[in-house]
Amino acid sequence: MRQSTLADELGVTRSAINQLWTKLQRDYGLTIRGSIDYGKLGLRVLFGWARGPGMSDVIVKFSRWLKSNSLVTRLTKSMMSSTLDEMVYFEAIIPLDERYSWFFKQIERFRKRPYSLVIETREAMSLSHHLNLGLFDGNNWSFSNDFRLLATIDAAKGYVDILPSVGAVTQSKSSTIITEDLVTAAALESDYFVTATKLAQTFERLEIKPGAGRTLRRKIAKMREEIVQPFVHLSNIGLPQKLIVCIKTDSEDSPLSRVLHAQASSLPKARVISGSKLTVLDLEAPPTVDWLTMTQILTNLAGNTSEICTFIAGRNEIETQLESVVSAITSRTSSGVTDSWR
Repeated sequence: MRQSTLADELGVTRSAINQLWTKLQRDYGLTIRGSIDYGKLGLRVLFGWARGPGMSDVIVKFSRWLKSNSLVTRLTKSMMSSTLDEMVYFEAIIPLDERYSWFFKQIERFRKRPYSLVIETREAMSLSHHLNLGLFDGNNWSFSNDFRLLATIDAAKGYVDILPSVGAVTQSKSSTIITEDLVTAAALESDYFVTATKLAQTFERLEIKPGAGRTLRRKIAKMREEIVQPFVHLSNIGLPQKLIVCIKTDSEDSPLSRVLHAQASSLPKARVISGSKLTVLDLEAPPTVDWLTMTQILTNLAGNTSEICTFIAGRNEIETQLESVVSAITSRTSSGVTDSWR
């Protein structure tokens, strides 16, 4: 809801809501962001992980290559993994052109000697964000990853065909790229309630001439209706642990993947991304959560048909948004010059 609608819903003044909103922005980084159907923009989200021996520098070289690529939007390294290997998780947003095939060729190069990395990567088919403040009393989280979590998720497996995947954005298939749509989606990803004035500033920042105010307002409304779903983002709320759970299944449409999308809303703060045979749960957790216990719970749920690896992660070394990718795409398009992605 907008602040005005929220005030009406709660029966308080708009000024009172604005004061609280401003405090939440200042203390907890409150933003209403947009979850995007990148496929409708002619883009593909690639995600995956790489695993290498603990004493090797190959993961370092692979991470260095990812950092140099302007289309990589997320990079997270392991501090400790359940397999005792070094791991890195990555995401990239890539146009469906020559850059797409080039990216996969580079991945294949790291799979071969002398690197010999184990790399799993797929196109994202569904992406969801979750924040469950019902578990938070303002100071402490009541979340526990003991047998109750196991029982809840295990019970949900029996209803996987009818469970709603709340907040999940299914990725469409399209190859058409329209620059104005890319810029508008980038602005909405950062701020779901972006105004036409701020959108015009985004165009100017990317050195693209914006349309008239009325045109921009129509574009924003259309994007909200067709491509973007809002979600609440907060930081500094007592979730210092970052756990990445990587799941590889035998089947194309894994029930476990659907259960995680449906049940992630029962976790404190989570992001789930899934594709054919691969699912990743990116979980921010309170310090009381034992990551080995969480690994064991999910391993038990998966059974013999899945491979699961969990790792404690540092904060994301790369965590950029769509605007940085749009900048890379549009600068190359407008200049006609091959950029550093090669």
